[in-house]
Amino acid sequence: MRLEINGWSSKITFSATHLIVGHSKCGRLHGHDYAINAVIEGDIGKDGVIMDFISVKEFLRSAASELDHKVLVPAEDPSVVSEGDSVRYSASGKSYQFPRSDCVMLDVAVTSAEELAEWVIRRLLVKVRFPKNVRRVEIGVDEGKGQGVWTSRDM
Repeated sequence: MRLEINGWSSKITFSATHLIVGHSKCGRLHGHDYAINAVIEGDIGKDGVIMDFISVKEFLRSAASELDHKVLVPAEDPSVVSEGDSVRYSASGKSYQFPRSDCVMLDVAVTSAEELAEWVIRRLLVKVRFPKNVRRVEIGVDEGKGQGVWTSRDM
């Protein structure tokens, strides 16, 4: 059985700016409206449900809030330097400097939707307690309606 959380319908959304180094079009600073989606697969538990999905929705909303109206910065990119109140990012022959308060430093090498989905699922599995009847968790990150990526973990 599948439990699905649609980020657009559930208002688990955020707007953010980023760039993808080395990509011709996405190498320019640009932004998206994103949604975070989830699918939880498992058996119905003794209480008649796969799980109480409120804890998953609360976590996803918190993650979206953390990213909302921020510059998404890949902390694992060696061209990123965070010093004091500013973040410098040299990419594709350009240099950007942002106030640290406008950025979120993500433990990823690239701020693609693929890496954002991985970032969300890693944190979800640490923060949310899943019952033993849950077999699989999937996270989707949409860059606008109709296009997104999914990642999953077997439990």
